[in-house]
Amino acid sequence: MEDKEESKDESTGYASAGMASNEEILRQYKDLAENQLLRMISDAIPDIAMILSKERQVVYENKALMQLAGETPGRNFLGKRPGEILECINATSEGTGCGTTTSCRYCGAINAILECQRTGLSSTKECRISAGVNGQSFSYDLQVTASPFNFNSNDYVIFSVKDISDLKRRKVLERMFFHDVLNTATGLSGMLAALKEATSPEELSEYIEIAEKASSDLIEDLLSQRALNAAEHGDLQLKISRISSVQVLHEIAAYLSHHEIAEAKRIFVDPFSHAVQIETDPQLLKRVLINLLKNALEASKAEEVVTLGCRVNNTTIIFSVNNPSHMPVEAQKQIFQRSFSTKGPDRGVGTYSVKLLTNRYLKGSVGFESDENNGTTFRVELPLGIS
Repeated sequence: MEDKEESKDESTGYASAGMASNEEILRQYKDLAENQLLRMISDAIPDIAMILSKERQVVYENKALMQLAGETPGRNFLGKRPGEILECINATSEGTGCGTTTSCRYCGAINAILECQRTGLSSTKECRISAGVNGQSFSYDLQVTASPFNFNSNDYVIFSVKDISDLKRRKVLERMFFHDVLNTATGLSGMLAALKEATSPEELSEYIEIAEKASSDLIEDLLSQRALNAAEHGDLQLKISRISSVQVLHEIAAYLSHHEIAEAKRIFVDPFSHAVQIETDPQLLKRVLINLLKNALEASKAEEVVTLGCRVNNTTIIFSVNNPSHMPVEAQKQIFQRSFSTKGPDRGVGTYSVKLLTNRYLKGSVGFESDENNGTTFRVELPLGIS
């Protein structure tokens, strides 16, 4: 394969949107399908695999992909691009297709394909896909490999997909248990040991207060992970009750005000926030807002202020969390994807869980805006009552 890269189309957000005709796709499919050895080798591959044309369209698919589709062999995905097959929400977000949006610049799949086309060498990358199916959203962590393939003087790319969601999920949980929870448990153990050495009622009271805070953090970490696991499997049960919107803000502000991530920073509750009674799952709502507040505090510098607020908008209420820091464009394009994190590897369930819990269970929506003048503001919009 020649050392060339598919040209970037200035009319799109990233790669070219050019498509081959249906006749050309069908011709290439027939050319490939007639080779018995190719069929035997591709069907022996246990992972999903497809052969892509130079326009990044499927011209041949293996048995694993056909079984996933459950449709007529050899015809169901012809002409489509990988993101369309995986139902990536970015594939249609800007109307120009898979690989062409600004979000695609940070996608491991398209970058592996383009690198393979440019260098003529195999390229393996990790890829996070946020998919939308029947109004529900799903997140996948994939390992993709693009390999050059020349057949009858035509340049193709063999594109294989391996689901590593369980592996990434396990790494996140391992980090949570072996790092975050262990740190909290170690701190709690230290406080309990210090209690034995307390020499005055004042000192004893201080140590007890710190130990209570550490135990609360430990319980919250475990409950959050249990809720996320139940939410991903569709087993989370809501417990609806009435709660004051402003009360929620003050409770999460008080909860995190003495946390280590809030050290030398201020949490400010907007005094003009709308005080209304809402019917929702209070614990789930607090978990969503705590995650956003934690992220805001971690993104803030010493002496900076993180602002909480809420306002009523007709039949909904909008909770907001603002911090002065501007979020890089790369982070903005991936912020709600599972396993993506600005904090390093094996993190990245905070904003993902916020969107999952808000959209699927609290029947609301979450969004954000970020610029250098106003910082970053996350907004969670919920109905005033869940039926």
